[in-house]
Amino acid sequence: MAFKKFQPRSRGCKVDVSMEEFKKWLKKFDDDRDGRINMEELREAIRATGGWFSQAKAGRILKSVDTNSDGFIDEDEISKLVVFAEKQFGLRIVA
Repeated sequence: MAFKKFQPRSRGCKVDVSMEEFKKWLKKFDDDRDGRINMEELREAIRATGGWFSQAKAGRILKSVDTNSDGFIDEDEISKLVVFAEKQFGLRIVA
């Protein structure tokens, strides 16, 4: 899987991953196993790629993709996180 050691890529050098691979990778950070990603779990995922975000920035990202405003990224909202992942992590999510 492309996520094992993925680091943010330089421009133009994207790694292709499927939506299922992306979801599987993201779920590794669901520490409480509730099926949702909270702000701290999102920060852990970002840190795992070598990135660093403040709590405030992680909160803004969460808020922008959390369409039902429950404070979590759930299965239905993961697709909205793809835009961020493609920019930040140098990924291209493919079918």
